[in-house]
Order: sequence, then C-alpha cells, then structure tokens
Amino acid sequence: MTGKKMLDMILLGVMTLTTVAVIGLFYYTEKVYKRPPIDENKERDAFLKEGDPKAIPVFYKIDKMTVSLVPKDPNANQRMRYLEVELSLVLFKPEDAGIIKTYLMVVQDKIINVSSKMGAEELNSLTGKILLEDRLKKEINKSLGKPVVKSIFFSRYIVQ
Repeated sequence: MTGKKMLDMILLGVMTLTTVAVIGLFYYTEKVYKRPPIDENKERDAFLKEGDPKAIPVFYKIDKMTVSLVPKDPNANQRMRYLEVELSLVLFKPEDAGIIKTYLMVVQDKIINVSSKMGAEELNSLTGKILLEDRLKKEINKSLGKPVVKSIFFSRYIVQ
C-alpha cells in the first residue's frame, strides 16, 4: 500500500480491529441485547414527576350557554338570533381554577355581554369566532385583574 512494511502492518491492524468492532457491535445490538418493554404508566408518572408543570395545560369547562344576539339594526324587521356556546378555558396556572370557580358568574356575564354585542353574521364566520375568543380573553382577564385565561376552546358553537 504505502511501500513501507511497518506502516502497512499498522494500517492493516487498525482496519481489521475496526471491522471486528463494527461486526461485534452489530451482533450485540441485534442478537444479544433485548430492549425492555415500555410501561406507559411508569413513563407517564415519570414525565409528570420530572416534567415542567407549565407544559401540561389546565382546563376549566364552562357549561352550555344560550345567548340572545341583539340585531345590528333595531329598526329592521329581523327574527331573534341565538348563540349556543360551550367552551373550555385554558388557564395559565393550576391555581387559577379556583379563581375561575369563585368568579364563575362574572366570567359567564362577560361571555354574555361580549357575544350579545356581536351580530349573528359576524359570529357565523371564522374571523368572528376568532374575534370572539380574543375579546373574551381580554374581558375575562381584565375583570379578574390579572392574566388567568391563556386561550379558549369551543366545544359547542352554534349560531341560530
């Protein structure tokens, strides 16, 4: 290879040793080593114990509410429209669930006030739904005096 007998023997030895090591590693991982089965309960408990509590969201469910929508033009002869909504509040901290439970009537009042001021046509669109979520978050957090609600998920949203 290089013409020097000693250097050739060293290179041949290194290549042979590397080849044997790779074959041995492959044999060990495929034939000898048996991976232990995964226990989901143990893994979940370990994640909850070691994991960041901020990574697990805290939800507070608001039961179904029916809100009557005020027509945009009171002079127009329109039928009465309704919004049936059921939602879950995503909270910043687990301790905030107690605050929501204490001030549940205030939260429900904010839901009624904000949604009744929006028109049925506005609520019936995707942008109206996103706008309602944004307004509800702002009003609820403002009325509670600190940021409590991170986001809102609608599990039922029907405009009639």
